[in-house]
Amino acid sequence: MIELKHLSFGYEENKPILKDISLKLGDQGNVIGFIGPNGTGKSTLFLNLVGMLKPTSGEILVDDQPVAYTKKALNKLRQKIGIVFQNSDQQIFYSIVKDDIAFALHNLNVPQDEIDQRVDRVLAELDITKLKNRPIQYLSGGQKKRVAIAGILVLRSEWLLLDEPTAGLDPDGKHRMVALIKQLIANGQKIILSSHDMDFMYEVCDYFYILRQGTVVKSGKKESVFLDEQLLLDSKLDQPWLVQLHQKLHLPLYPTKEALFNDQVLQARLTTNAKTPVSLPKVSEKTD
Repeated sequence: MIELKHLSFGYEENKPILKDISLKLGDQGNVIGFIGPNGTGKSTLFLNLVGMLKPTSGEILVDDQPVAYTKKALNKLRQKIGIVFQNSDQQIFYSIVKDDIAFALHNLNVPQDEIDQRVDRVLAELDITKLKNRPIQYLSGGQKKRVAIAGILVLRSEWLLLDEPTAGLDPDGKHRMVALIKQLIANGQKIILSSHDMDFMYEVCDYFYILRQGTVVKSGKKESVFLDEQLLLDSKLDQPWLVQLHQKLHLPLYPTKEALFNDQVLQARLTTNAKTPVSLPKVSEKTD
């Protein structure tokens, strides 16, 4: 359980980015999403959660214990909560994939045999075993993100924070990211996400917090959050296309596109309608 109690943070005095945020993370589902316009504090919040920034006021509790900011306590915290930045290059330090993934384990003095086992296991889980000995410089953006995620998973962190995980990815990369997150969920991983891609967030997240001007303006399951069209407009966010289909065309509210495409009742209705001939109005002939 992660709890924020009246958390505020500002990079400059009297200019808060986060303002009196109180919430608990842990009972809302496996994947929690934070959404909001640029500059609202999503990345800043993530950096507070992993102790890279210290709240200006308020506190963060992990498993009912206040976060301490000593080197030893922060190292322990980051084994509990790992973060993958929007720009993967910010956390890749070695030139070869396997060495970078093992970096944190060496710092923790984990025995070499166990390091090798953990690295091989996480490479297999993320389907990047073939990249094990590849130079980082030759990887695509999507491959770098997987390597960065591997560097966190190898620590066996309970929580994984992904900041804009689809940024810079092509459609195939986004598809692979969705599949990866679903696989991590199946393995019991708890994930907190931030992204501007509302279709992606709608598909993978169970529960949402909307941030606006540094405060939480709404929270809830995706069905309630994304049905509030005016709130999304005020927050400079788009409705996912599945929600738009529901509201504009009165279709059921499908949780994923697969659920839509696999709805046999809907397919039968569409097939029937397609076979129904369309009667066009007769056009009367005019004579001069």
